[in-house]
Amino acid sequence: MDNEIITTIVLALFLSLGLAAKKKPVFGQMTLTGEMALDWLKSGSEITAGKIMMGAIGAFPEYNVPEWANDRNKDIAIIEHANTNLNPLLVTQKSVMRAIEAKCVEWEEQGAEVALEKSGSATRAVLIFGEDQPTFKFERSKNGGKFAPYIMYVEE
Repeated sequence: MDNEIITTIVLALFLSLGLAAKKKPVFGQMTLTGEMALDWLKSGSEITAGKIMMGAIGAFPEYNVPEWANDRNKDIAIIEHANTNLNPLLVTQKSVMRAIEAKCVEWEEQGAEVALEKSGSATRAVLIFGEDQPTFKFERSKNGGKFAPYIMYVEE
């Protein structure tokens, strides 16, 4: 065989292998593993939401979900900032997730853009905000100490 043909075949093989590899995010703060970094919910967290996603942990392969979240929960929520240069917010607390889900139901009934996405090994529910992006604020109740429940405030 001619060297040009061999070179072309080898390049085609490398190209097909490269395209078959898992697509990693281009934007967003990357971790050492090549996954997108997340901030997790803590008292005082505030975020203007561009998108809310809820589902099983397996539905978020592009994010660096910490091991402790895998051990505790089957389902999580990720709120992406309207400003895509900031890390999304990871929510694992069931009481907060119920409050977020209730708001998402309300917005869906009002005509918000929603979808189900198959991602990774599971499906996630997604709500995308247009121009009217709400701001979420999360504070721990003053009663109850370290394990006090969160109170969620939403400014629309």
